[in-house]
Amino acid sequence: MQELSHAHEWLAGQGVIGLIGLVGFIGFGDGGDAPMSTERLRQAVSGLGGLGGALLLPMLSSWLRLLMQLIEPDHSGLGRQQRLSSLAVARALVLTLMLGFIAMNWQQAASELRQVQAEAPIFGATLTGFAVGMMLWLLYALGIAALRADWQRARTSRRIGGLLR
Repeated sequence: MQELSHAHEWLAGQGVIGLIGLVGFIGFGDGGDAPMSTERLRQAVSGLGGLGGALLLPMLSSWLRLLMQLIEPDHSGLGRQQRLSSLAVARALVLTLMLGFIAMNWQQAASELRQVQAEAPIFGATLTGFAVGMMLWLLYALGIAALRADWQRARTSRRIGGLLR
């Protein structure tokens, strides 16, 4: 439990928490064992919610991709069946572990905030951070999809030798 407390303090001190959940907030703490202020705990709860929101959909999609590979094997040839990609399995496991780590830190930050302030608004801050994290991930995913579609269109037009409309 002590290691978890040190990991949470390190995350809060380095400002990683505020990167996604709280746009524009990056705090550089002294890294000591001094208790965090109420405002920093609120920001930690919101930021950890944002990190959780940003990691939830990629984690779920990686596990669903693995499930689809198991359910619908490729029957295109007479050779051996294609096995699961070790990279896809590693991606799903790493995202799951990261989300679990963030959830444990969120729980600890929320409990510390409840100890400092009895009626602390944890649910609203977490939900806001979670929504911001999901929206940032969604914008990132849509941007990558648009770039990939544009690249594919340019590649196809070069192969054909003219403009496609």
